[in-house]
Amino acid sequence: KSNNLDFLYAIKIMSKEEMKKKNLAEKVTCERNALAVSKCPYIVHLYYSLQTVSHIYLVMEYLVGGDLKALLLVMGCLQESHAAIYFVEIAIALEYLHKHGIIHRDLKPDNILIDSKGHLKLTDLGLSTLTWERPLQPSDVLNTPSVVSLPLQYYRTPGQLISLTTELAFTDTPILHN
Repeated sequence: KSNNLDFLYAIKIMSKEEMKKKNLAEKVTCERNALAVSKCPYIVHLYYSLQTVSHIYLVMEYLVGGDLKALLLVMGCLQESHAAIYFVEIAIALEYLHKHGIIHRDLKPDNILIDSKGHLKLTDLGLSTLTWERPLQPSDVLNTPSVVSLPLQYYRTPGQLISLTTELAFTDTPILHN
């Protein structure tokens, strides 16, 4: 919380020792670098990145609405008009990231937070590919098998946004029917 009590911050605290044990240093660096260049209203804002001898701190905006996964669990499927607005907000965020050389790679309801006005913000850029750090590979834009719908796993097409849109509208990922 700031001194004037007008603003709350979310602080992600990571132990350097734990990061080293779990081989997470590259992921944390990637997340920090991606958030540092992201100035989109639909991406969580990083205010500061700090470190001590033992910890790294990412000071970000605090979002009071929880995540999209929790909202979908409570509400079930969204009304079409509501889902359409969310779809556009996510698409704008992804377009922004792509224009700035960032491929998110972990798009799922858990990684989409909701602000006090009900708008969405992408978060958790730790698995992102930063195309300015190395050449883009086909695997950078394909889905993560653990979180994608069955048809997209089988056909290996870039479709996380399609899968997420289906979840917004129908509370389930698309499945292959014979």
